[in-house]
Amino acid sequence: MISVSLDAFDLAILERLSAEGRATQAELGEAINLSGPAAGRRQRLLEERGLIKGYQAVLNLPALGFGTTVMVLVQLERQSSETITHFEEAVKISPSVASCHLLSGGEDYLLILLARDLQDFERIHRQELTKLPGVSRMQSLFGLREVVARRVPPAALKCS
Repeated sequence: MISVSLDAFDLAILERLSAEGRATQAELGEAINLSGPAAGRRQRLLEERGLIKGYQAVLNLPALGFGTTVMVLVQLERQSSETITHFEEAVKISPSVASCHLLSGGEDYLLILLARDLQDFERIHRQELTKLPGVSRMQSLFGLREVVARRVPPAALKCS
């Protein structure tokens, strides 16, 4: 875990870049009341310190044909290190898994999948999910509508 001290300018840069990753130095500077070069230097320092891991485009998944989000709760047969390792290795190479989270509580993992439709999910279930090792039980939940989609919640970038 990265524990660093950030001032209001750093937080403002992180907030602006999390909303618009393609913001120029001039745009960053204007948004936070610094010169463009000063904002650029701060941005580079944030990158060097590992607070900015990279930049990526946010894709319009429905426009690309992926209109179905499926959350799959997974329970493993046992909690051995070997079972966990084999499961996690298989999930990492499963092409339909967008994210995988280790959970506390009754279920062991939450998988987020993207599918084109129900028939595509049936294919994913048959070709990918049923082949995951060490699984004793799966429960699929279908997202009806995305209400909020943000990688960084606003509270994460507020001064404390």
